[in-house]
Amino acid sequence: VTTYKQFMSRIKGGHTNYKLRATPYPTQHAGDFVDILLALDDETIPVNRHELRPGAIVIQEGKETAIREGDGYLLAVFPLKAIATELGNPLAKNMIALGMSGALVSLPVEEFYAFIEKQFEKKGEKVIASNKAAVDKGYALVREHLADRMKRLEPLPRSTERLYISGNEATAFGSFMAGCRFLSAYPITPASEIMEWMAAHLPAVGGTILQVEDEIAGITFAVGAAYAGARAMTSTSGPGMSLKTEALGMAAMSETPIVIVDSQRAGPSTGLPTKHEQSDLFHMLFATHGEIPRIVVYPSSIEDAFYVAAEAFNLAERYQTPVILALDLVLSMNRTTIPRIDAKRVPIDRGKIVTPEEAQKYGEFIFKRYRFTEDGISPRALPGNPYGVHTASSNEHGEDGYITEDPVIRTKIMQKRMEKVKTARLSRPFYVQDGEADVVLVGVGSARGVIEEVARRLREDDGVTVGGLFIQQLKPLPVEELRPYLDGKRMIITVENNYSGQLLQWLRQHFPIHDRSTAITQYDGNPFRVTRVYGEVKEVLGHVRRAQEAHA
Repeated sequence: VTTYKQFMSRIKGGHTNYKLRATPYPTQHAGDFVDILLALDDETIPVNRHELRPGAIVIQEGKETAIREGDGYLLAVFPLKAIATELGNPLAKNMIALGMSGALVSLPVEEFYAFIEKQFEKKGEKVIASNKAAVDKGYALVREHLADRMKRLEPLPRSTERLYISGNEATAFGSFMAGCRFLSAYPITPASEIMEWMAAHLPAVGGTILQVEDEIAGITFAVGAAYAGARAMTSTSGPGMSLKTEALGMAAMSETPIVIVDSQRAGPSTGLPTKHEQSDLFHMLFATHGEIPRIVVYPSSIEDAFYVAAEAFNLAERYQTPVILALDLVLSMNRTTIPRIDAKRVPIDRGKIVTPEEAQKYGEFIFKRYRFTEDGISPRALPGNPYGVHTASSNEHGEDGYITEDPVIRTKIMQKRMEKVKTARLSRPFYVQDGEADVVLVGVGSARGVIEEVARRLREDDGVTVGGLFIQQLKPLPVEELRPYLDGKRMIITVENNYSGQLLQWLRQHFPIHDRSTAITQYDGNPFRVTRVYGEVKEVLGHVRRAQEAHA
């Protein structure tokens, strides 16, 4: 299953909906259309009408039972609250509606029973029994009034090898398993769930979670914890990234390894706080005054969010630099079914941390923390190492950490900082599908789901094979590794949720693709629909074909 939830940025009021798609194959797209709509308020039908598939069933709360054809759909009205009251639990009207949806796809009622027992185990047997009765009533209403509309989801073999998890949960879990033991953050949609997950689990292993007063404190606490030797992280969204920018430069200048999660939402300013966008790419790639090293990674699936988050800490410590882990609202807040995670797949690499014995061999009264080395990465002594005493400063400094304005040292240490990350690589910096295709759809983050669906539809409906390229490491961009999948292609099309095609612009800085590339963009706060991208890709391919014919 794959889900997508929409909610308005209001403490009280505003339309909310939750979409769930069930498929016999893995997918990362919650679907364009709705087959069953539970309309529990008056707004639901007008707001979601455009998503109804022809012949869909709409179950609506009303004063009395009525079944009638609507505008291309079947409207089934039931007095759900009254029925629930008759059952002795007025609050169970939602459970009646859920029972009806389960009956419409022939889900065994026992599945609901198990869920209810777990959900209400602390409420007592009376509450459990009333909710079971509500589900039973939902099934009975469908059998009585909608039996001819019942479908059947073919059951897959039962498996303990699947998880149902969100991107935020996977990111937090991956960080936890990589040894992250400190998180300082300020609540912000859509990243707050990372902090909530960590708050529930870090204390059990001696870790620390701080809900701080603002975003600046969020990053500076993390910098302090990382300097002290902890694997540390802060999580935020676009507005928080803006506030963290100065301290991001401090982390890079002091060569302190931290991980910063940016779960993107629609801006600028407060923008659309609960809506989807991918418009922070340039901020993550370039923000700070002056120039600093950084690594920017962006998992393309919820499963990869676990592994990329775990690797982010290795990269941060190996290269002694900030790592920015990009997410987006669809990837962060929505859940999908993934294979069971292999927590041992990412070994922990703490880089060049030196022991007291190793530091003593240097024979230095003031340890050269920013020592010039062949690979640009200096041995790192943690506080408490008696032979690693040194100064750390946010000003420019020499090898020993003392402030300097010497132009020769400035030039040399600037080169050291900037060039040390050039070789940084995720174990999977990108994914390729149909790499031999001469038309390539390129995306980051949650765009992968819609691109995979579009490619499948083009192949099945039109006999057209297009490739998919899903980039998980944006900086440093693995140019030579990507080159075989971009050079010589007839057309390169990025699919991205922002106004200016930031991903395409970034690729054009590295590859000579200006005359054979374009971007499909969307910035209305919603994720892409397959039908829209499918239509635009076909239109682009038509233009290319006509141009080639005219040239011939």
